[in-house]
Amino acid sequence: MSLPAIIDGLNRSHVRKWGLQALFLDSPTAPVPATFFDAETLIPVIPATSLHMGYITTDGVSNEVNISSEDTNMVQDLEPVRTDITGMTNRLTNVFGEASSAWVNALWHGVPFEDFPEEPDGAWVFHDGEIADYPEYRLLAVYQDGVGNQARYRIEYAYKAKVIAKQNRTMNRSSAEGMGFTFGLFKDPDVKRSVTRMENGPLFLTP
Repeated sequence: MSLPAIIDGLNRSHVRKWGLQALFLDSPTAPVPATFFDAETLIPVIPATSLHMGYITTDGVSNEVNISSEDTNMVQDLEPVRTDITGMTNRLTNVFGEASSAWVNALWHGVPFEDFPEEPDGAWVFHDGEIADYPEYRLLAVYQDGVGNQARYRIEYAYKAKVIAKQNRTMNRSSAEGMGFTFGLFKDPDVKRSVTRMENGPLFLTP
């Protein structure tokens, strides 16, 4: 096949920019949704028990997957004769913009999901130094590109998410305070998965 023919086969509809994003937390024992999209509209279905964590700063969400490996060499060859995977980490990082949300601050202070305040908007008191580890949650990320009947939705569902790092907070008169988290995404032993990723939307409805 000639290069012009290959170029003609490019599909610009596969280029995505996720202008709308939302992150939700749920209990680590919450049932895994049977479906993530409405059967008729193909719009995402959000579990009723999950909590929307609010604004995300314009840096958006980043997902880092690191694969470590080990080479085996022999004296007769300068290149490895085999390479074995020794580890894999999956991490999601974002900054929440609602720094006064009771839910965001509960997450910051390592509060188990079942002990989160009932509402995000209200007075709260949390203390540092009271935990030895961070609890696990289920994490649902929903992204949208396009609008109306041209919308595409990306869903990424993490079965076991845990805060493994936090970013520095900066408070001043010119910038909004943000609360940045890195979540480690781990395999759930019951479902044998760490993350499920999918894409759908009204764009795919039969005319």
